[in-house]
This record gives sequence, structure tokens and C-alpha cells, in this order.
Amino acid sequence: MKILILEDDRHLLDLLTRNMMMYGECYATDNGADAVRVFDEAMTSNEPFDVALLDVMLPGMSGYEVLEYIRHIEAKWKRDGLKGAKVIMVTALNSSKNIIQAFRENCEGYLTKPYTTDELNDVLNKLGIYKQREFQPS
Repeated sequence: MKILILEDDRHLLDLLTRNMMMYGECYATDNGADAVRVFDEAMTSNEPFDVALLDVMLPGMSGYEVLEYIRHIEAKWKRDGLKGAKVIMVTALNSSKNIIQAFRENCEGYLTKPYTTDELNDVLNKLGIYKQREFQPS
């Protein structure tokens, strides 16, 4: 499984990446433009991402904008709908307005910060995403 993680808080990015490594191969970035570029390159090389976790409040390009680009790229490659990446918004924004906007932009999950590892795992499991390996301390 190939996972894209977009989070501008370096500490949270590291924590999320460590947790998601149990699910598959991770590409982590703190920049929306980089996330879009990497997503597009993955589609071009026929090695698409299966899952994307996107923060919403980012400098420059918001997570909503990144989600819009992701869905556009998938449509261009005819890999949209059920064939597309499962996108989970991971954000401190917890108002119904923000949650509704995220689902209108076609995300599959929404997780509000602060969250526990169990809450993250529950959202992933509800989407049919399961751990592929157990954490091995180095």
C-alpha cells in the first residue's frame, strides 16, 4: 500500500508517518504543492497512492485545494471514484461547515486533532485499510 501524508507540523508529520508505516510505504511532506507533484508523478508512473492523509490548514495551498487537485488528477487518468485514493482529512477544524466541505470535495474520512492512535486506526479500518506489518523498533 502506498500512502501520501501532508502535514505542516514537523512533530505531527513524524508521528503520523511512524504510525502509517505499519500500513504501507509512506511519502511524507509538509508542502501542498509537493504533495500534488508527487501524486501526479505516481499516477504517471502507474504507481498510484492508495491512501492520502491531508492536513487542511497549510501555508500556501490548503488541504482542500490539494484534495481538489488529487481528484482532478485521478479523473484525468480515469482512476477516480472507487478506483481512486482514499483521502482522510486530518485537521484541527471541527466545525460541521468544515466537515461538510471536506466530504463535498470527495474525501472518505475526517479526523479531528488532537486524536489518538486508536481513533486514527478506527478511521482507517472503517475504510478497509488494515495494518500490513507490526512496528519494529530500530
